[in-house]
Amino acid sequence: MPYMKKILLVEDDETFSSILSIGLRGKGYTVDVAPDGMEGLRKAEQFRPDLIILDVNLPKLSGFDVAKRLKEMDACKATPVIMLTALSQEANIERGYSLGIEDYLTKPFNVEHLFLKVRKYLA
Repeated sequence: MPYMKKILLVEDDETFSSILSIGLRGKGYTVDVAPDGMEGLRKAEQFRPDLIILDVNLPKLSGFDVAKRLKEMDACKATPVIMLTALSQEANIERGYSLGIEDYLTKPFNVEHLFLKVRKYLA
């Protein structure tokens, strides 16, 4: 059986994360979900995802803090990170990229667009 690429989804909105998880699993990915920033860091180390989809507005630890720590972890520093957020201000987008993330999508966004980005980073 071929290796299924693993995606960690760090998102506190249960409805949104279940819609995304179902869609990503339907595309053949293995998906794990973390509802807050601290859990996201723990799961990133254990699950060793091939890609991380990270919300910015998270309980316990913001997505910016999570991104910074991920890029400092040996296990995850090369893992592509796509940030998702309602924060569309230029300063927030720049902050995300300055932390080393690969992509930044503002909500609301086209889910198919996200899936194309996922495929791009996992090709």
